[in-house]
Amino acid sequence: MKKMITVLFLALGLSTFAQERGEGRKDLSSEEMATLSAKRLAMQLDLNEDQEMKLKTLYMTRMENMKEGREENAEKRAEMMEKREEMKEKREEMREKRENESEEMKTELQKILTAEQFQKWEQLQEKRRKGRRSGNGRIRN
Repeated sequence: MKKMITVLFLALGLSTFAQERGEGRKDLSSEEMATLSAKRLAMQLDLNEDQEMKLKTLYMTRMENMKEGREENAEKRAEMMEKREEMKEKREEMREKRENESEEMKTELQKILTAEQFQKWEQLQEKRRKGRRSGNGRIRN
């Protein structure tokens, strides 16, 4: 009973201390959080000191693994954002290349076709573009 009261006061003291800091559990160190969690569970399950220490160690290990995981995820997110930017640049380069090739083709067609034929070709191209934009995937005539 005496042990239980001591644990209760310790847990109460830690929680009061955490609340005084303003952010509660966010300001607690990993060790403090592990201790608090182990104490809380020890009270709920009536654990002995050995079990409580093992539980604290388990919580510390888990918190460290979680911290490492968050750091790894942050690095991966940064890498993904970098790759996203690279892909955006590559798409822009490919679009510019297609536009340049299209302009070159127009220039060559103007040399081959008469003015009337070229104008008719441009109208057909515009119809095709509008057909693609309609969303059904079919080219309308």
